[in-house]
Amino acid sequence: MNRVYIANFGEGNALWPTALANNTVLTIDNVEVHDLWRARDRDGWIETALQQMTTARGQRPSRQTAGRWYNVLSELVETEGDLWITRQADSVWWTMSQPGEVTETLIPALNPMRDGASIWLMEKPCLPWSNRDRQGRRLLWDALHAKARDFLSTEATFQTIANDRGYADYARALINGESLAPWESLPLFKEKAASAKKQGVRIYSPKELAAADMARTILNTVAQANGQTAERTVKEKLTTLSGPELEEFLRLKIDEQEGRCALTGLPLGFPSECEDKQMLASADRIDSSGHYTPDNIQVVCRFINRWKGGDDNDLALRLIGVLKAAE
Repeated sequence: MNRVYIANFGEGNALWPTALANNTVLTIDNVEVHDLWRARDRDGWIETALQQMTTARGQRPSRQTAGRWYNVLSELVETEGDLWITRQADSVWWTMSQPGEVTETLIPALNPMRDGASIWLMEKPCLPWSNRDRQGRRLLWDALHAKARDFLSTEATFQTIANDRGYADYARALINGESLAPWESLPLFKEKAASAKKQGVRIYSPKELAAADMARTILNTVAQANGQTAERTVKEKLTTLSGPELEEFLRLKIDEQEGRCALTGLPLGFPSECEDKQMLASADRIDSSGHYTPDNIQVVCRFINRWKGGDDNDLALRLIGVLKAAE
């Protein structure tokens, strides 16, 4: 079955008018790396990105993040017959990607301070965008179930919806104008709806809960690992961030990783919606001998964090590659 994508189009969706007018799904690529993309030189693209590109926070990307950026370009080229959904203001818009070549256009950069004067706009043909379902009814964001609003939005460039909980099938039914009762009668949907009705109570998304849990874990670890001597000397672990700063950083990191484990690429699990606790998001130090600083934190699945332990990140990646090759 074809994939379901949730998408943004440029910073602050600035390129949405272009996608709407041109009947395309799109993304951008930096001038410094685009020739390497044309040559399909993945390793060269990533190495150059590590040296010349920055994240939304103004930091150099990790190798895993740069790899995901490259994969975004690959997915745009390969998409065909996939459902694409985007939120624009109070409406939900959708389309289906079509066969055809990606067109490339040099345009003024959306963020010249970060990306230079120009960027490459990459567009793939799609059916005309619509903000009505296949029965002709308007698709309004506020009319969506509270649970659906959790998984039908993203701060990443675009990402696929996993179907392990039926979310992709929900999205397809929504666009088809079919009954959503089979999903909305499920406990997860009922619990979310009940929470959303509470007045005067801040309702936190699963991603926000995950970030808060990880921040508390880091702060507890730091408090108990300051180099003190007990029956053994505890390895010193420090952080430069406060609790609220950690939560914000971890939320952004999850988005930067497009909701996937930095080491395995598996979908991260979040509290209140993940039955398999081993898949829950877990903050990991890239360099296990270093501290919990912004340049040394990645988010992985809990079981991978435990499996990696104090090992080197490159070793963990190599062994995961061995496992994938053996599949």
